[in-house]
Amino acid sequence: MTNAVRKDDLCLADQMLGTTIDRSRPRVRAAIHPMIERFLADQALVFSLVDGIGSPLNIMFPDHIADTIASFQKIYDDRQLQGRIFYTSKPNKSAALKKRAAMTNVGLDVSSEGELKNALASGFHPSRIEATGPKNADYLSLCLQQDVLINVDNMTEMAQIIATQSLLPSGKKARILVRLDGFKPDRVKFTAQDSAFANNVEHAPAIIDYLVAHKDVLDFHGFSFHFNAGDYIRRPPAIETILQLTFECMNRGLSPRGIDIGGGYRIRYAASQDEWNAYVEELKASVLGQRDSLTWNDSGLGFRNEGGVLKGAPNFMEHYHKDDGPADLASVIDAPLPLFDGQSLSRILSDSLMDLYVEPGRALLDQCGITLSRVNLNKQSMMGEQLVVLDMNRTNLNATQLKLMTDPVVLYRNQNRKPADDGVMYVGNLCLTHDMIQYHKTFPDFIPETGDVVAFINTAAYQMDFAETHVLQQRIAEKIAVVETESGFRWFRDDLYNPLALKIGAY
Repeated sequence: MTNAVRKDDLCLADQMLGTTIDRSRPRVRAAIHPMIERFLADQALVFSLVDGIGSPLNIMFPDHIADTIASFQKIYDDRQLQGRIFYTSKPNKSAALKKRAAMTNVGLDVSSEGELKNALASGFHPSRIEATGPKNADYLSLCLQQDVLINVDNMTEMAQIIATQSLLPSGKKARILVRLDGFKPDRVKFTAQDSAFANNVEHAPAIIDYLVAHKDVLDFHGFSFHFNAGDYIRRPPAIETILQLTFECMNRGLSPRGIDIGGGYRIRYAASQDEWNAYVEELKASVLGQRDSLTWNDSGLGFRNEGGVLKGAPNFMEHYHKDDGPADLASVIDAPLPLFDGQSLSRILSDSLMDLYVEPGRALLDQCGITLSRVNLNKQSMMGEQLVVLDMNRTNLNATQLKLMTDPVVLYRNQNRKPADDGVMYVGNLCLTHDMIQYHKTFPDFIPETGDVVAFINTAAYQMDFAETHVLQQRIAEKIAVVETESGFRWFRDDLYNPLALKIGAY
């Protein structure tokens, strides 16, 4: 294989910064928290953990979630906002993260009966829990028995809440939010996307009538919506619509507390915008045949070559963002709203003494976990690609749905190595030809060999355990919680980590 390079191998941004990106071996180095860098630098500890506990191994950093929660809370405090930030349990199953989050003022968003039980066991009082997602009778009953805030997905669910609440002895009203979608603003054009969740906003007048008719049973906290990361075109019109509906509810005699604007706030996975842009440009060039392929079986990762013209769209997420999650939230709530004379949501809610609810989800897990894997072997593919076979599989990194494009960090057992001039591709331990850990080529300094450890960075959100299975009876990753003390790093089995005991010096 050769390292074919295009003629325009230096982009303007590279020249302006005075740095040269080697486009024959494009890299996307991961943004890494300094504490995680120090942990990986303790190679004796890392090797002993993987050797002693097994591969793959998920390392959780619970103190980081407390820091991120504080950063989001500062956005509230700086604007004199009331309400609640909800940590979403869905993206990661770690007990350590929940226990550490429970020591802050954050709430917890659960989406199943099992998650609700786990939340209660992790130290969250029911008043701090919000229940979302599809709800069967068991899930809904436990929500009402524990008096958690229910984010109502549909009117059938609303009727079930009223019927169930009438059978409970508490005499309390059911605390609810009502989720809406289907927003169709006139001044903003976008391609409408269907959704299996939420009530259609067109039915809002009938929903308000229903809430008024049952206000003796329902404690209506407000309307909610949720958009995915990057969906910034629909957000301002949705906020305006929900504010209008909220004030209409007040005029009808209801007492909504505030509004819930969901999540979708960003994570910065890549350390350098220039490196990220260069890799994507080289990927496109490879699809057009202007350089060696950068993808497994020339898949193109969503791009395709039609008669020399690049078509398609990337099937991977954007890995570099200027703003992190808290700054992303600030930009949303500080944006001027034309229907409210240019006032921002933060100003309107603060002046009205109304609450703001958010579920940052992925963004609260930024830098909260990494995934380690032992290298089983390296070999050549039938087409001459350099493969590195890891002791993990694609379900351990959710590689099919969420493609992590940053370079993993390789920890070498010794330095007597062959250079990885042509790059490598990481494959898994399943007896399946499509068990790819990453579908694109990366360029470490040396070819990883048997016994080396490969560290995938920032995998806590929706990656390390969201889709993991015991497929072909392969192991799923154990989790350990790591904390840094004055004397060095300490680690605990994820389910045995106890932040309160650590604080008082009980162990």
